[in-house]
Amino acid sequence: MFLRPLNFLRLLCTIGLGLPVVAGAVDLQNLLSASPFSAGATVGSGGGGTAALEFRGVFADQGEYFFSLYETSTHRALWVGLNETGNAFTVHAYDAATETVTAEYQGRALTLTLLRAKIIALASSPSHAAPATSAAGPSVPTQSPEAQIVEEIRRRRSLRQQAAPLPVPLPGGEKLSQRAQP
Repeated sequence: MFLRPLNFLRLLCTIGLGLPVVAGAVDLQNLLSASPFSAGATVGSGGGGTAALEFRGVFADQGEYFFSLYETSTHRALWVGLNETGNAFTVHAYDAATETVTAEYQGRALTLTLLRAKIIALASSPSHAAPATSAAGPSVPTQSPEAQIVEEIRRRRSLRQQAAPLPVPLPGGEKLSQRAQP
């Protein structure tokens, strides 16, 4: 499967390897008409996640911005362009300095802040854990994979040589041993 160059850039930006976004001009007129302090505005914070829409990512490709917005009700995320229609939401403005977008969703103007990743430190495990012993006996010292294979081949050959020869039926009703007797 081959990715188109634009999709490849989206993939790189999603995993954090994309080119840095170039800051653009702030649209003050749009900010005045869709104030983040109006009654219908909901600001997506970095911690809550209770908003109907979450702003999860942004990248620029050849001067055009793309935004990852996640609908919490449908559990679906989309990458959309600025003023791109045809979805349940439309991004009307982006402020690179504050990392916020103004989007229209279900007839309401929402100002969403870019969510931050939560980094949780894992508890450190003991560096020298005691080797586990089985009920069959003490554990065997570890060997290299090659040595284990050689040992297994020797073990199986030994088992085959110890096994009794199997009789092979002959057409005349006589039985002949499969292996020659020494």
